[in-house]
Amino acid sequence: MTKKSFISVLLSLSLVFSLVSVLLVNPVDAKTVRVAIISALSGDVTIKKGGGSKTYDAYESMSLNQGDTVYTGDSSSVTLNLASGDADVTLGDNAELNVSDLNSANGNKKSKLKVWAGSMWVKVKSLAGADDEFEVETPTAVMGVRGTQFYVSVDPVSGKTKMAVGSGRVSASTVTSNSDETQTTTITYVNPTQEISLDSRDETNDLDLKVEFFDLEDFIKNASPEIIAELIRNKAEIDKENDEFIAKKQKEIADGTFTGDKTSLSIKNQSDLDKVKQNLENLIGNVAKQAIADKKLDQKTVDAIIAEVNKKIDSTDKKLDLSKVKPLDKTAGVDPELEKKKQEELKKLEEAKLKAKLESDKKAEEAKQKLAAALKKLEEEKKKIAEEKLAAEAKAKAEAEAKLKATLSEQEKKAFETAKEEANKGTSTTPPASTNSGSGSSEPSGPSDPDPQPTPAAITLSTVAFNPEGLPGTEGPNVGAASVPSNFYYLNIDFTGFKDIYAVEVHLLYGTQTLNLPGMLMNKDIFFKTNDTTSADYIRQYSSESGKELVYAVTKFGNGPSVSATQKTTLVSIPMTSLFADQIRVGKIVIVKKNGSTIEKLNLDNLTIAPVSIEGPINPQ
Repeated sequence: MTKKSFISVLLSLSLVFSLVSVLLVNPVDAKTVRVAIISALSGDVTIKKGGGSKTYDAYESMSLNQGDTVYTGDSSSVTLNLASGDADVTLGDNAELNVSDLNSANGNKKSKLKVWAGSMWVKVKSLAGADDEFEVETPTAVMGVRGTQFYVSVDPVSGKTKMAVGSGRVSASTVTSNSDETQTTTITYVNPTQEISLDSRDETNDLDLKVEFFDLEDFIKNASPEIIAELIRNKAEIDKENDEFIAKKQKEIADGTFTGDKTSLSIKNQSDLDKVKQNLENLIGNVAKQAIADKKLDQKTVDAIIAEVNKKIDSTDKKLDLSKVKPLDKTAGVDPELEKKKQEELKKLEEAKLKAKLESDKKAEEAKQKLAAALKKLEEEKKKIAEEKLAAEAKAKAEAEAKLKATLSEQEKKAFETAKEEANKGTSTTPPASTNSGSGSSEPSGPSDPDPQPTPAAITLSTVAFNPEGLPGTEGPNVGAASVPSNFYYLNIDFTGFKDIYAVEVHLLYGTQTLNLPGMLMNKDIFFKTNDTTSADYIRQYSSESGKELVYAVTKFGNGPSVSATQKTTLVSIPMTSLFADQIRVGKIVIVKKNGSTIEKLNLDNLTIAPVSIEGPINPQ
C-alpha cells in the first residue's frame, strides 16, 4: 500500500467515525417545540394561527402551536392540555389567550401564556427540571409558578389583573422602565387563600402591599361556571399540595427554623398554623356553597361534581361534605401589626392614585377646552371668510350692474329696474335686450344676477290623447289611431316646482270600475331620471265597502342624488275612457322630502277628473 493510499484510508475512517459519533451522541442541545391540545370545549371557541389573520372554529384534540391565539365567546369555555400533561388550562367566556412559548432546550421546558382578556384556571404539575419555567403574563404582571393551581382574570378594557392561589406558591412580578433607560423588577409571592390585584405595572414599588386574603364573593361573581367547576374537581390535587405546605410549616415550627416574612402567610406558632390549615381544608367547600348561593352552579350539578371528586379521595376526613364546611377565617395567617402598617400604606397609595387621577382629569379638561376654543376660532374665521366673500360678490355685482346701466338708455334703464323689482317680488321677467345704437354692436341682454325665483310648487292632473304605440301623445283631440275610440285617453299626474324629493305616493279613489293596471305607465325612470337600481315603484288596488282605491308609489332609496321636478314632470299615466272618469277622485297625494319631512295634499275627495285640474301652489318646505 502506498503512502498516499494509506492516508486516504485514514481520512475515510475518520469521516465514518465522525458521522457515527454524531448519530450516537445525545442531542441535548437540540431545541424542540411542544404543542398544546384542546381536550374539551363548549360554545363558541375560535383559533387564530400564529402569523395569520383569519380565525377558525376549534375542535376537540386540535393541536395548538407556539404563537397561536385562542378566543372564547359568550357562555363558552375551552380546556387546553399543555405539552403532554405539563399543565391544564381552563379558559372561561370572552377570553383571549396567546400561546407565547412552548420550547424545550437542553432538557429544560419553558411554557409561557399571555392572557389579554377573560379568566382562567391553571393547574401546573410539579416541574421536573430545576430550570423548567411556567409563566402567565397579563398586561400588568407576570406570574411564575412551579407546581400549583391558581386563578387569573384580566379586565379587557383596563387590563386590571387579579390572581388568586388555590395551592402552591406563585410569584408575581412587574417590570417598569426608569427615566435613565434602566428597568426595575419588583416581585412578591402569593400563597394559598391569598390573592393580588394590580391596576398597572407601575402602581407601586412594593407589591407586598397588594397581597390580600382571598375574596370569595368577588371570585364567584367574576369566574365563569366552568372555572368554578374545574376548581372543585381538583380538590384531591389541591388538598395534597396544601398538606405538603402545612407539613413543611409544621416542621419549621418544631425545629425552630421558621423565619417569617411579610410576603407570606404569618405563621409564628402552632395556633397560627391550625387556623391556616382550617382555611385550606374548607376552601373548596366554601367555593361550592357560594357558587350555589349565587346561582353560578345549581345544586344538582355541584352534587354530581362532589360525587366525582370524593371517588378520588381515600380519607373519609378529606371527602367533601357541604354540611360540614366551616366559614373562612380572614384573620388566619395575618399579623395584626403588619396588617395595620400595610393598610396605612395602602391608604397613602390610594390617595396618591386619586391625586394623579384628578391631575390627569384636569389636564384632559384643559386640553378639551383648548380644543373647543380652537374650533370656535376656526368657525369664526370660516364665517369671516364667508362674509368677506359675500361682500366681495355683492360689490362685484353692484359694479357690474353700474357698468351695464351706464350703457343703457333712460328707457332701457327704466325697463331694467322694473324687471328687477318684479324678480324681487317672486315673478320672473327677462330684462329687455339691450342694443347700443351708437356702437352698432350687440350687447348683453342683462346681468345674470339676480337669479329668477323658482316656479311655485304645484300638482296637476291633465289628459293626453292615446297613440298607437301605447305611449302618451301630445295633447289634442286628433292624435291617435282611427281604430281607437275617441273617448280613450291617458290621465297624467304631473309635478312642478319640487326639490329634493325622496318618494311620492298617490291614492286614487273610484267606484266599481277597474282601472287598466297592466297598461298603466309608471314613469319612475322619467320622474327620478336614473338608470341605476336606486329607485323602485309600487302599485296595488284595494277594495272596500265604499269602493276601490289605487295606491301608486315611487321611491328613491336615498343613495343617489336628490330628485327635483323644477319643470313639469309626469309621475304616472293611467289609460282610461271618459265613461267612468267622473267616478275617479284624488284621495291623497304625499310627497316625502329628502330630509324626511312630508308634504300631504289632503281632503281632495271632492276633486274629480272633470274638471281634471287640481292646480294651485302648495308649500314645498
